[in-house]
Amino acid sequence: MAARTVLTSNTLEEFRTTFNSLSSTDIGDLATLTTTASSVVGAINEIDATVGAGNITIGSSSVSLGGTLSSITGLTSLDASSITINSVNVATQPFAIAQAIALG
Repeated sequence: MAARTVLTSNTLEEFRTTFNSLSSTDIGDLATLTTTASSVVGAINEIDATVGAGNITIGSSSVSLGGTLSSITGLTSLDASSITINSVNVATQPFAIAQAIALG
């Protein structure tokens, strides 16, 4: 979004045309919305509700966004070199050794 500046020397007409251009250049044409909303705020709310209620599927197990899974079914393969938990790569040999020592 471009910054809009109105100089103290601008006329009321210059002020009006500067800020009326916001709707077409900075916000966009409402006719191009791909939601059923009739305003930009309504479209954002509609998309937020859709994404917030969404699920992801891992294998054949479905979980809501932000949710947890206690078990995963239908997983046919897993690349063990890229498993991370809380941003820690747990598929490394040193980590496996540390786990074995810690767990006895």
